Amino acid sequence: MYRISANQLQGIRKCGTDSVSVPTSVPFQDIDIRVPARLTLSDSIVDGVRIYTAQLVFRTCEDTGDHERVVYACETANGDSYLIGTAGRPYPVTTVHQTLPDNMTDSQLEEVTVNYSSAKKIPLIE
Repeated sequence: MYRISANQLQGIRKCGTDSVSVPTSVPFQDIDIRVPARLTLSDSIVDGVRIYTAQLVFRTCEDTGDHERVVYACETANGDSYLIGTAGRPYPVTTVHQTLPDNMTDSQLEEVTVNYSSAKKIPLIE
């Protein structure tokens, strides 16, 4: 799981209708997740326009920092990587849920939820 500020995401090339190429010089920041993340990709038709949606949920014990205009790269178990967001609008919306339980057996990890909707398909990274 990786993240980068949207204004640092430069040099992305479209390789097809559903894939992009990201230069190796793009400085993605690694996010240390404690349990596997969940990525849900879906699409629907709203007012005659197809809208593609990605929801990414992961847990971490590190401070994930500023969440405004952040783009995520998520690698699946089979090795595919998806780019969630672009250098321009619309940006992904990140929500952090922190639980401070009253007993030692419950998780104290931050749960981060990223929601992204676009008229373009969520691209695979080549």
